[in-house]
Amino acid sequence: MIVPRVPSGIPGLDFVIEGGIPTNTTIALRAEPSNHVEYFLQQFIAEGLKLGAPAVYCCLARPPATLIRSMGLQGVDVLEYLANDQLVILDCYSMDSKTAIMGVDPKVQKKIITVTKVDDERLLQNGLATAVERISNLRGMRAVCESVPSTLTGKSAVDMMRWGRRAFGDLRVFDTVTVHTFPKGVREELFNLMAQDFDSIMEIGNETTSDKTRFSLHVQKMRMTELPQKVLELKIDGAILSVVTIQKIG
Repeated sequence: MIVPRVPSGIPGLDFVIEGGIPTNTTIALRAEPSNHVEYFLQQFIAEGLKLGAPAVYCCLARPPATLIRSMGLQGVDVLEYLANDQLVILDCYSMDSKTAIMGVDPKVQKKIITVTKVDDERLLQNGLATAVERISNLRGMRAVCESVPSTLTGKSAVDMMRWGRRAFGDLRVFDTVTVHTFPKGVREELFNLMAQDFDSIMEIGNETTSDKTRFSLHVQKMRMTELPQKVLELKIDGAILSVVTIQKIG
């Protein structure tokens, strides 16, 4: 059976996952905050934009200005995509419309959608609805929902997992590929309760030695994809994350 797939945006990764990510896939990415996670999400979104696909980026761990600057370092003209409504930024971090536009080009300030209460699923869904209304062609959409810092929410770990997945669930009708990030600090048994709800599970880990820290990616499962048991070593060159070596598990 031929499965429609889209490129991940991470050099070297598509070779391992049979050519790309299957369309209509929800991905749980487990990792501690790092540049590797940040670049993974941004390259995933940037790849879709370059191919003409729409995108929604839900900022929960950083303000919009930081995201825009970081993607700019990767050669992505975020301002143009925002102006053309191909990319919509949903700001659930600032929780205030005035704070949300700090450091942002005046031309795109009105393009940022602010969710003022991160615990309110209704507000998030309303923000997503506003984003969807702006985008003329929703087919092939890519979406990112960052993990919520514990300081911003009173919800339990399980509630937060379900919160993000439910809010973005309706986008699946557009063959959307969605990445939800979760901190590895969430207890294993709690995450396992939700694992069946995701089509793909990836984990970014790190190992520190006396002279350096090595980062790796493990693709634990992916819908309609036969995965070899391998750990992928990650490298950042400039502002680009890529897979540089592949090692078998065991």
